Amino acid sequence: MKKQPHNYLTKGLPAQTEQKCNVLCDALPFPLLVLKDSVLEKNIQTMAQWCKANGFILAPHGKTTMCPQIFERQLRAGAWAITVATASQAKVASHFGVNRILMANQLVGKANIALVVNEINPNPDLEFYCIVDSIEGINHLAKHLQTFKPNRPLKILVEWGKRDWRTGVHTTEQAREVMRSLLEHQEVLAFSGFEGFEGMAGVSEGKEAEIRSVQDFLTSLIDIADSLDEVKQNKDPLILSIGSSVYLDLIQESFHSITDRFKIVIRSGCYITHDHGYYAEKMSEAQDRAVTKNGFPSFQPALELWAVVQSLPQEGKAILTFGKRDCPYDLGLPKPLYALPEGESLESKRSLAEGRITDTNDQHAFLAYPESVSLQVGDRVVCGISHPCTAFDKWRMIPLVDDSYNVIDWYQTYF
Repeated sequence: MKKQPHNYLTKGLPAQTEQKCNVLCDALPFPLLVLKDSVLEKNIQTMAQWCKANGFILAPHGKTTMCPQIFERQLRAGAWAITVATASQAKVASHFGVNRILMANQLVGKANIALVVNEINPNPDLEFYCIVDSIEGINHLAKHLQTFKPNRPLKILVEWGKRDWRTGVHTTEQAREVMRSLLEHQEVLAFSGFEGFEGMAGVSEGKEAEIRSVQDFLTSLIDIADSLDEVKQNKDPLILSIGSSVYLDLIQESFHSITDRFKIVIRSGCYITHDHGYYAEKMSEAQDRAVTKNGFPSFQPALELWAVVQSLPQEGKAILTFGKRDCPYDLGLPKPLYALPEGESLESKRSLAEGRITDTNDQHAFLAYPESVSLQVGDRVVCGISHPCTAFDKWRMIPLVDDSYNVIDWYQTYF
């Protein structure tokens, strides 16, 4: 069997990878996830400026993109660290030169712990943080670290949680017990602060109950940090880290006054490309709630999903050439933006704002569209997506395009 270079076989790449490409000229196979450079840069700078203005430190969540080229841009704009969720993601970040990694998760499993130690020991510049929420978790981690012998302690954040959410201690007494256990393993574990994730706060009782839940959680995180501040192991301020992208107004309101006591580390991830769905709606709500309207961050969608009409089985219904293998569908289906006849420029686009994707199969999408729009087989349909985290993981190579849709680079992901 004839072998080709790996990238030759990656979806989205043109037949001749060395040639200059323009998405509008149909030089790339569809479906295609497209990343807009100018919007990406604006989002990076907007978040960096907002954090700086509020005295916050940014450790963007790398699991959103798992794209080292984007990590580099975030760090260049002032990010303090890159956040990851797994040991394997930490290995990718370390491999590509990230020297401060915050794993916002428990580090468990012998092989996972060995993998992290193997990254730490050869690199004296690498700072690694992870979280714990139980004595059992601490004992498990410490036991394996003592076997693998890291040449310096791992930095530990105690996770504050809430019953029926996810991980984390739920009471002050639980937190104190975890702290006492941590101090028994100072040769391999160094207490560095507290962490929480408020993104679990969605409740069925409605928006007002959701907001109260977030506010109560943020207040309790501050209270637990204040009550245990005296047990820190050095004079450095403790880290207080929070994670979601959709409650930035509430974080700003709760944390702006304590930056003199704690290092406030924000772990938002989806701001990087924003979207046309879930995050667009949530950020709009946050902007409406924000006490300080001036300077509150506004992000723009940087991802577009391009596809082709492949069939028109009945009036008002089109089948498109993307499916679950190409787009996120966990927090809403893609949103149709416009249609563009084959071979024509953007001046010929026709709005699909009143259309909707009703369903997806593995490789098919079902578009319902109004009678006022005329579609033909071969027409291009451009959609926005909902939830960047589950868009990037479906593409190994993503074209970075300028405002004229010229491909200026290829961004690679490592999921």
